[in-house]
Amino acid sequence: MNKAEKERRERRQRMLAREQGHTSTMPVPGTSGDVGLRTPQPVRRTPAGAPPAAGGDAPAAQTQSNLRSLTPLLKQRQRRRGVAVGVAVLVIALAIAVFTGAMSASIALLADSVDSFSLYLQRGNAGWPVDTGISEPLQIEELAGGFVELGAEDVVVYSAYGSRVRTFQPGYARPVLAVGGTRFAVYNRAGGELRVCSRTRDLFTRTFEQGILLCEMSANNTLAVVTEADGYTAQLQIFDPSFRQSYRWQLTQKEGTPIAVGFAPDNRRFAAGTLAARDGQLACSVYFMDTAEETLGPVYTATQGSMLLQLDWQSDDRVVAVFDTYIAVLDPRTAAETARYDFGGATLQSAAPGLRQTALLLNIRGGNSLVTFDEDLTPLAEIPARQAFGVTATDTEVYLLCPNAVECYRYDGVQSWARQDLAAHPLAVLDAAETLVFTGTTAEVLAPPEGAA
Repeated sequence: MNKAEKERRERRQRMLAREQGHTSTMPVPGTSGDVGLRTPQPVRRTPAGAPPAAGGDAPAAQTQSNLRSLTPLLKQRQRRRGVAVGVAVLVIALAIAVFTGAMSASIALLADSVDSFSLYLQRGNAGWPVDTGISEPLQIEELAGGFVELGAEDVVVYSAYGSRVRTFQPGYARPVLAVGGTRFAVYNRAGGELRVCSRTRDLFTRTFEQGILLCEMSANNTLAVVTEADGYTAQLQIFDPSFRQSYRWQLTQKEGTPIAVGFAPDNRRFAAGTLAARDGQLACSVYFMDTAEETLGPVYTATQGSMLLQLDWQSDDRVVAVFDTYIAVLDPRTAAETARYDFGGATLQSAAPGLRQTALLLNIRGGNSLVTFDEDLTPLAEIPARQAFGVTATDTEVYLLCPNAVECYRYDGVQSWARQDLAAHPLAVLDAAETLVFTGTTAEVLAPPEGAA
């Protein structure tokens, strides 16, 4: 048998062996002899978590080991991407908040909350009565349950717990206060400077180019500032709690000069009482404005010859306007009168509008009388007030200020009690966290005398 025939026979035997599943150990011709023909074996995949197989599965096990070693790096990269995306979103949100003013208002609210917490922690050594050091106050206003008192030279602030928070001297010739919920502004009616203060510190100082005529602050510490203006009767600017201007209204001769401003409970709308010349006489109007609108709102025209004294925005649909000849309840949506009481020749001594009920001290036929009203300005009671000179009211009680005494009445005219043991002439009664009475330089809790119901 020749060599070629022998090789053909061997190839047929190898092919037959492969078909029958046998492995040939004979070398492949033309190789170095280390490669043999083997029947292909099925691939077996190792389940996740199973121990690596020995022998021929070693490369797969090595691949899985490499993947496991890369997993922490991949997770770290994913965390970095997540942090980067979160920071980007936060920066965008902060930019939007600052642009819209929401961030500044939130920061202001946080600062006021920190003040409240600090004053609460310091309440241990506080208590009433206190000596304010101001014997002839120009203004006394409630401030976050405590009060701020203005004298000719000094300003003192007390917390709701009876502790003196701060004292300073603004140095103004004609100082005036405008008080909000937790802040106040002291401004100079003889100049153009004002200071906005929290209970514990000065926040902002601003000098206007024109003289300041009037300031008013809302419950959320939004500030309205009325100044003189070239070419106009006045300019009204509104500043948010971070003292950024958010609104401006330049008033013409027809609209007049603002003499009273009152903010709505939403801190966005406001009423402005103005004084202007009409038909050769001075006349008052009340404009109901919205800081989100550029146009004039509804306007109420007062009775000719009546002077506006006070604006009190009691609810979203109720504004009390006190004039020297009558009192009216106005609807801010339409500027229409919904109730009215004319004094009929009586002289107004003092007014105390409540949320729904109202108390007036009127001089009628040469003698003072305390007159109380319901929400429709229908008289509830008329009480002889003798030498009384002032009235303060809460939602349920009326306090009549008399020489060396304070008398307490219900709105139906029934006297609850009389406090006759005051050491001096009462200067004011304040509805703060405690009902306070001011006499001389002293502020103390106004409590019923012993034995009073």
